[in-house]
Amino acid sequence: MVDPSSSTQAFDIARAWLAGLEHASIAGDVSLFIDLFTPEGWFRDLLCFSWDFRSISGRDKIAAFLADDVDGTRRLASAGLHDIVLDEALMKGVPPTFPLPPDASACGVQAAFRFSLRSPNACGRGWVKLVPFGSEGGGKASSVSFSLHDLAGHEEPTERPRGIPEDPELMATWEENREKEEEAIERDPTVLIVGAGHNGLMLAARCRRMGLRVLIIEKTPRVGDVWRNRYPTLSLHLPANLSSFVYQPWPKNYPQYIGRTRLANFMESYAALQELHVWTSSTVLSSPAPSYDDATRRWTVAINRAGNTVTLNPKHLILCTGWGTPNIPKWPGMDTFKGEHYHSDFHKGASKWKGKRAVVVGAGNAAADVSHDLFRSGAEVTMVQRSATCVHSTNSTGANYIKAFPEDRDIEISDHVANAMSPIMVIRAMESGGLEAHKRNDTELHAGLTSKGFRLTWTYNGITAGIPGFINGNVGSGTLLDTGFCKLIIQDKVKVKSGSGISRFEEDGLVLEDGTKLAADVVVFATGNVPMIDGAVALLGSSITEKIGNRIWGVDSVGELRRIARPTGQPGLWFFAGPLYNARYYSKTLALQILAEELGIKGPTPPVEGTSPSERCGCR
Repeated sequence: MVDPSSSTQAFDIARAWLAGLEHASIAGDVSLFIDLFTPEGWFRDLLCFSWDFRSISGRDKIAAFLADDVDGTRRLASAGLHDIVLDEALMKGVPPTFPLPPDASACGVQAAFRFSLRSPNACGRGWVKLVPFGSEGGGKASSVSFSLHDLAGHEEPTERPRGIPEDPELMATWEENREKEEEAIERDPTVLIVGAGHNGLMLAARCRRMGLRVLIIEKTPRVGDVWRNRYPTLSLHLPANLSSFVYQPWPKNYPQYIGRTRLANFMESYAALQELHVWTSSTVLSSPAPSYDDATRRWTVAINRAGNTVTLNPKHLILCTGWGTPNIPKWPGMDTFKGEHYHSDFHKGASKWKGKRAVVVGAGNAAADVSHDLFRSGAEVTMVQRSATCVHSTNSTGANYIKAFPEDRDIEISDHVANAMSPIMVIRAMESGGLEAHKRNDTELHAGLTSKGFRLTWTYNGITAGIPGFINGNVGSGTLLDTGFCKLIIQDKVKVKSGSGISRFEEDGLVLEDGTKLAADVVVFATGNVPMIDGAVALLGSSITEKIGNRIWGVDSVGELRRIARPTGQPGLWFFAGPLYNARYYSKTLALQILAEELGIKGPTPPVEGTSPSERCGCR
C-alpha cells in the first residue's frame, strides 16, 4: 500500500481518505461514510455522535447507528462534522505507517486528525488506521475513533494563566483569591467527588481547570493514605511515564516503577500544587442516604466531617471509591483457627511473621505482592492457586508500554493513540496476534512456572485476558504482572499448591479439597474485592439498581467500560475508576459531559439504549 519509509506518501493517502470523510459528513450521506471502512472496520465514538461512548464493528451496524433519527435528522447529519484536517503536530513521534502481518514488508497508514462539530458546537480529535482494500488503490479504515476535545467558547486552557491582573486596581494576592475560591466551593459545590485516590485527584484537577467548582471527600487523615497505609513493598507495576498525573508528570529523577510512599507523598503534593479542595477525615453518610431531587437537579448529601455533620447540595456526585470492599470468603472452621487471617487490603507489612508459616490464598497481583513481602521478611510461604492465572512479565509488557509511552513524546499524544481503541478492540487485537507475541517473550518464565505446578491461562470469563488484565470484570482479576516475584516460585523459595480449593480451617492451618493440609500461623486472602455495585448500593440504597442496573465495570454490549465516566441512568451520578492512565485520559471526557450539562448544551443522558436497566448497561 505504501513505502514504510515515506511519510509524505503515507500522509497523502491519509489526506485523501480524510477528504472523503469530510465529503460524506457534510453531505450527511451514510452510504458514502461507511464505504470508507473495511467490511468489518471499527468505529469508536466518544461523545461526538452521542453523549455516550460506543464502539461498533461492521458497515451495517455503523450505518444503523449513524442513520438513527436525532431531532428529525439522521445522526450523521446532526453531528455535522466539518473542517477535517490531518494533524501532523499530534503525529509527532508516531510512525505514519504500521506493519500488516503476516507480511512484514506490507504497511498500513495511521494518522491523527482534527475536526469541528455543528451539534454540539465543538471540536474533536480522531485517529484512523488505513489498510489496503480492493483494487481501487488507497485504503479503507480498519478502525477510526472520534473523540470530543473541547466545547466552543469553553475550551480547556492550555496556556499559563497570567497570575496577576493587568489592571493594578484589581490586584489581589494568591491567598486572597484562594480563600474566595474555597468559600465558593464550600457554599455551592458543582461537583462532589468521593475519594481522593488518583482517580478523584485527577478528575478534580481536570474539572477545576475547566472552571467547575469541585470538592473532594476523603476518609483518611491525609491525601495519599490509601497508598501510604499499605505494605512497604507495594509499588506501581507499570512504568512512570504511563502512570503520569494530569498536568504534572513524575520528576525525571524518579524510578521507572514508583513505590508506595513516593506515590502517596506525590499525591499529597499534587492536591496542594493543583490547588484542589479536599476535606480529609470525612465520609459520606449512608443514613440518611444521599438523595437526588429531579426538580432542582441537585443532591442532598450528609457528610461526617471530622465528627461534625455537614449537608451539601452538589449537582453532580462522583464515586471514586476504588474496586469495592475486600472479598473475604467464608469457610468452615475459620473461628477455630488459632493463627491470624486477614485480607490482602489490610496487609501492613510482614516483619512480624519472620520464621512463621504463611499461606496466601490467591495467585494474582495482590497475592504475588504479599507473598513477596512475606518471603523477604523471613516467612515460609505457600501460595494457594485455586484457578489458573494469566501471567505477563514487565520485561515484555513493560517494554511494550515504554515503547507506546516514550518519555520524549508528549503524554497527550500517547494517550490519544492508545485510546483510539476501545476495550473490546484491545481484546480483538490480542486475539489477532498480540497475545502470541507476549507468549513468545515470556516463554522461559511460563515454562519455569509450569514446571512448579503453577497453572496458566489466556482467558478470563470467556475472553482473552487483558494486559495487564484491566479489561476484565475487575482490574487485575485472574492476572499477574510479574515484576520479579515469579523467580521465587521457580526457585522453590515460595511454594505453590494449585488446582484445589479450601475445604475447611483447623486450629493450626487449613485443609484443601484434595485432602492436603497446610500448617499456618497466618493466612492472607488475596481474593479480590466485591463488585463496585455493592458499594453503590451500600451508600445509595438498593433502589439505585432500578436506575443504574446491577453491574459496574467490565466490557458492555457496545464494547465500552460499563458505567465508567459515562451516563449511569441516574442523573447527576457518575462512577470513575481504573488505572492511572485511564484516569488521566477519561478525566477529560467526564469533565466535558459535566460542563456540557452545566452550560445547558445537554441534559442528563440515559445510558446505552435498552428496555431495562440490565439491558441498558449491557448486562447479560
